[in-house]
Amino acid sequence: MYSWIWMVILSGILLGLWDITKKKAFEKNSVITVLAFYSFFAFIFVSFEFQNALNIKGDKILIILIKTFIVFISWALSFSAIKKLPISVITPFDTLNPMFSVIFGIFILNERLYFLQYIGIGIMLVSYYFIGRVGSNEVVNIFKNKYFYFMIIAAILNAISATIDKIALKSINAGQMQFWFCLFMFLFNGAAMIYFRIKAKDRSPVKLDFFVPLMSLILIVSDRIYFTALNIPSSQISIVMPLRKISIIVSAVVGGIIFKEKNLKKKFGYICILIFGIAFLFFKK
Repeated sequence: MYSWIWMVILSGILLGLWDITKKKAFEKNSVITVLAFYSFFAFIFVSFEFQNALNIKGDKILIILIKTFIVFISWALSFSAIKKLPISVITPFDTLNPMFSVIFGIFILNERLYFLQYIGIGIMLVSYYFIGRVGSNEVVNIFKNKYFYFMIIAAILNAISATIDKIALKSINAGQMQFWFCLFMFLFNGAAMIYFRIKAKDRSPVKLDFFVPLMSLILIVSDRIYFTALNIPSSQISIVMPLRKISIIVSAVVGGIIFKEKNLKKKFGYICILIFGIAFLFFKK
């Protein structure tokens, strides 16, 4: 089996732990506060890549800037949803990412999709519907809840970001990507926090704990592994993104237990169907 597949699996496991730590971080702070301090710690963790980061052209930095802004909007939407909804309801819908990534992989990167892979996408859509039905027992009218649609928009934006990653990493390395991404994310989130503190008169207290730097460190490691995998020529975004979403096993089940959420058995059953659908994406014939 290709080394990049194992790298993506490890990245996905870490991503599930990140989902749990960011949910914990939101318990004491506003979304924008967590994002601002998260991005600050993340930039500190990758600052050692300074010399490496300077060795790329301005047009590549512009691409990373655009990618960062897309992720900034995506995170603002998805983190708001995570703060308001149970993690075991939110996380499975975040797996819309693979579906959009497959679509973008086909039409933008010219990656081929086979008949069984279409079946896999159909199975995934069915599982999303039933997970939503279970979630409606905890969140009234989940399909009419604005935070649910925040997650859908965020999933589309994340898929666009992943497509940019695959294209950009053909000419830059993982360290360069992470340095500029974290720097721009820090600037965006820092400016947003200042705006809400001054203009919007946000007076919510800042109560930082170790979960904020921990979530920064976990995502930095997860992303470094993910970017390195994408940098391997044989890797395909239409496989990488579905596979990375094994994070739902960690975040929806383990996170659901930690936060004592309801209907975990039913959710786990539908998540298994979801994973079964994702498995079809690996069939070529």
